[in-house]
Amino acid sequence: MEKIITFICVWLYNCKLISLKKIIYILLFFTLNISAQEKFKQVTTIEITANFFTTDNQSNIYAIKGNELFKYNKLGTLLYKYSNKNLGNIDYIDASNPLRILVFYKNFLQVVFLDNTLSPHGEPTSFDILGLPQVTLAATSYNSCVWLYNQQNFELIRFNQSFEKTQVTTNLNLVLNISLQPTQLLEYDNRLYLNNPQTGILIFDIYGTYYKTIPLKGIQHFQPIGDWVYYQTENKIMAYNIKTTEEKDFEIPKQDFINFRVEMDYLFIQTTDKILVYTAN
Repeated sequence: MEKIITFICVWLYNCKLISLKKIIYILLFFTLNISAQEKFKQVTTIEITANFFTTDNQSNIYAIKGNELFKYNKLGTLLYKYSNKNLGNIDYIDASNPLRILVFYKNFLQVVFLDNTLSPHGEPTSFDILGLPQVTLAATSYNSCVWLYNQQNFELIRFNQSFEKTQVTTNLNLVLNISLQPTQLLEYDNRLYLNNPQTGILIFDIYGTYYKTIPLKGIQHFQPIGDWVYYQTENKIMAYNIKTTEEKDFEIPKQDFINFRVEMDYLFIQTTDKILVYTAN
């Protein structure tokens, strides 16, 4: 069945009836559905008690442990390490651009950019010096820019590489008439996502204009893939379609996990003391 789906996708692509990006989404979604019925094959286990982890589009794994950042390949081989003890513990990383990885130090209001070997691009940038003493979230944006969420004014701000403002939203608390306490910010495929667990995931365009809210409450981590948003509920991975509001759930091989990622045909599961890597069997 998998070979048939692949053949059809390639034929559609050759006939210019479907884009390469759409083919990737179809194959990924098909793989997850197959995996819900068949067994997963475990590729490796990374023994690490991580505070947070993420992946890039090459299926590399980035794990935070205190003030250290570790980069592994999908086979679990440690590739590089990074640490800056002067900035304290790392709160968040965004590896959506693996050549310019964003590292956010919330307590010190600093951000560092790393290359693919986890070597710094220049000096850390202080948001306090920029007049933003209450930045709580940061995310990579297109053209090597960055989005910030400023809790002081309940606003999203986009900066270019020189940290000059290019977009600023109005006070979102007032405009949307909600209590805003967001926990996750990311940009993907010309959309900006802001997770506000009390009300759902807010979606904006790349200029910061509000589009809609996905009514998924109480979520801590999510991952958009195509028109689907994947998220965790209890011991399942769920998917919500932004355009159709269709929902699907997927059985996974590990219970009691705390975070997950999906990259192509790989599934990454974080537990309290491990990161498990699976592929469809």
